[in-house]
Amino acid sequence: MSSTEPPRITWRAEPVPDGLRVTQAYVWAIDPEDGRVLIQDRGTQHARRYSLPGGRPEPEDGGDPVRTAAREALEESQIHIDVSRAVYLGYQLVEGDTRYDGPHAQLRYAAPISSYEPIGPDPDNGRIHRRYMVSLDRAPEILAWGEPGAAQAALAKQAGLDLGLRVDAPAPDGHRDEVKARYLVCHDYGMGALWWWVTARSAKEIMERIADVVVSFSPESARWADENGYEEIDIDAPDPNELSSMKATRDAQRQQQGFGAVVGRGTVYFRCVWGEYEKQAPWWDDENAAYFLLEIGEDGYRKRGIFEYVEGPSHRMGEDDWAFNPPYDLYEPEWARFEIDQQTFEAAWEAAIPFPVDDE
Repeated sequence: MSSTEPPRITWRAEPVPDGLRVTQAYVWAIDPEDGRVLIQDRGTQHARRYSLPGGRPEPEDGGDPVRTAAREALEESQIHIDVSRAVYLGYQLVEGDTRYDGPHAQLRYAAPISSYEPIGPDPDNGRIHRRYMVSLDRAPEILAWGEPGAAQAALAKQAGLDLGLRVDAPAPDGHRDEVKARYLVCHDYGMGALWWWVTARSAKEIMERIADVVVSFSPESARWADENGYEEIDIDAPDPNELSSMKATRDAQRQQQGFGAVVGRGTVYFRCVWGEYEKQAPWWDDENAAYFLLEIGEDGYRKRGIFEYVEGPSHRMGEDDWAFNPPYDLYEPEWARFEIDQQTFEAAWEAAIPFPVDDE
């Protein structure tokens, strides 16, 4: 291979062979709240405008390539990655690189972003790299790394799914140069909804500070919301604003025992005493109704339900049987009192019969 030919790069989804020099560790850094991966935008003046955070091992890394990737991500893009959850994807085998004596390996990892720092200059060169947050499906096109890049992105997406990150339904692409980002927020009350664009540090912060809302990651909803020109509110905006009453509700809940106790646990199950909402339903029977069993997903939406009566068989309804399905706010302290285990719910589901359908 002549010195004028570019190095040959091949992707290997396997451990690095003994004796092969490691010259680089890069990370596919994924935002756990919105499912996007961070790509450095180094500007049009750079020959290769887009890249991932990463770089050469340094003595301070102690020979640990994950520490190399974490250090470089902080220096170049001002992010912290969760090294305890980093997933090794493989390495690029580089041959014919005249800067090195023989072939060498460039390692790749995927890891969740644990926090953001204010954007600033890389201490190595003083350059500021913008943070371009994109879906893992679009990342190969932007990086233009060819087949090796596409293979890495596919593995990074699978790693994200395995880690429980929202990589299959990411937020729309966009720069995140500040600590805060823009999120589409909905107060869904079943027969209608209120929408806002909320600027916050994370989707989790929105859910922790505003009661009775959900954060939407649907690209279709985002396009629709932009077309309708919904109000934009900073989460730290002074009162009063349209979110003030819901923030006050959340502030009061935060002081109560059980606040947020069932959040972050995946699908959860409850057995509740019938409440005022159910008393308005057409199937309500004051003398016979007793309990309502619920299966609720991590997003707060009801999957299955069981109507349990004092007399007669219980009735069950599946995910597609609800006329309206507004989300439940799982941060509310009361949920901790109603929680049951999955086995109890499944036993009740098997014992119940389908909910009767009125054909008239």
